[in-house]
Amino acid sequence: MQAAQTYPSHNVEHIPYHVAIIMDGNGRWANIRKLNRTEGHQKGAKAIPSIVKAFGKRGVKMLTLFGFSTENWGRPKSEIDAIFGLAKDFIDEHLEELHQADVKLNHLGSTEKLPYWLKKRVQHAVQKTSNNSAMTLNIAFNYGGRADIISAIKQLIEEEIATNEITERSISNRLATAGLPDPDLLIRTGGENRLSNFLVWEATYTEYYFTETLWPDFGPSDIEKAITEYGKRQRRFGLVAD
Repeated sequence: MQAAQTYPSHNVEHIPYHVAIIMDGNGRWANIRKLNRTEGHQKGAKAIPSIVKAFGKRGVKMLTLFGFSTENWGRPKSEIDAIFGLAKDFIDEHLEELHQADVKLNHLGSTEKLPYWLKKRVQHAVQKTSNNSAMTLNIAFNYGGRADIISAIKQLIEEEIATNEITERSISNRLATAGLPDPDLLIRTGGENRLSNFLVWEATYTEYYFTETLWPDFGPSDIEKAITEYGKRQRRFGLVAD
């Protein structure tokens, strides 16, 4: 009876397996409080572990977070360096905690332009948690959806795949997300209503949920609202409803 009172609009069929999040609003959160943008990013990074736990408790098995896009290289160097530092701190402070919770970490995107010290930490985190199975946490860092598709096409050309053998599956198998299920629900915080080059191939039939809440303020009540909204929708995948 307790569970029914806590989550009146749900049953297990209405819980998304894979949730993707565009964590937007750190800078505006800081500006509202007359803080510098770095402090907003710090606050946003601190929110991640509790958000991962909250989604896990609600039965979500895979969470993909958009941490740094290929377009973010256009930001001031000081802000980029601060984001890299926060990524390092996140791994240093929370890797063992996530590992003990049986969370598997994946990196989506390129590590080529990342500082050596961050690249090594990412590789270590992925390797250390590779056999975990309770939940999967994908971090999209130095990731761009269009760049990923271009990379997949280049692989097809290099492999000399015949044009009549190029299919959606052959492209999907060469993306950073190869082997992962497409997201069921994509959440964007911060009030913007666009994908911003995030999972543009994979999110074709994903349900979108946009919220005005800035990422550092996003919490359990926001998660419940998003999952409740998801549970109300009928996913048709281009088919006619009964």
